[in-house]
Amino acid sequence: MEERTNRQKQAAATKQKIFRCAVELFAQKSYENVTIQDICRKAEVSVGAFYHHFGSKELIINEGYRLFDQQSEAKWEEGHPEEPLEQVQFLIGEQARSMEQMGAMASLQYFKNQLSCAEKYILDPERFFNKAIRQAIESAVTSGLLAGEAEELAEDILGLSRGIIYDWCLHEGAYSLWEREQRVLGMVFKKYQDC
Repeated sequence: MEERTNRQKQAAATKQKIFRCAVELFAQKSYENVTIQDICRKAEVSVGAFYHHFGSKELIINEGYRLFDQQSEAKWEEGHPEEPLEQVQFLIGEQARSMEQMGAMASLQYFKNQLSCAEKYILDPERFFNKAIRQAIESAVTSGLLAGEAEELAEDILGLSRGIIYDWCLHEGAYSLWEREQRVLGMVFKKYQDC
């Protein structure tokens, strides 16, 4: 892997700062009420610097998903369970922890953005998170841990997870997202084990 130059490191740090400041503002005022000028002011960068790193506010949201996928993949590579159902619990748990760390208001901004944008990154089957869930479910079905159609079951789990996150946002983070996700996942597993 090539060593990054000081200029590249500085550019990456600026991009990270813009992203972090934007997410903080989205959590305070909502995505629609934050202007690019607000982000630049908070990050102490020029509008030109913003557009150098992000072509639009929407691309900041996409960056959040990309960073989540990178973090999830890194956690996965650090060590993950071998058993397929535990792999699904691990991945959904990482998603819940990430959302809880971001907070309900900022998480809601991501969901609102996906409802209105043409390219729904959250549904991209090539995302690490989605691929890893599908692979774990396929393995669980193949090994007889779960009964049913693997693709349909994976879609059910991904859809339920998104729904629980949305509900958690509606309740302004009033309960443990991680605990709710794990409890519902256990119910889904039980249903597909009993088929």
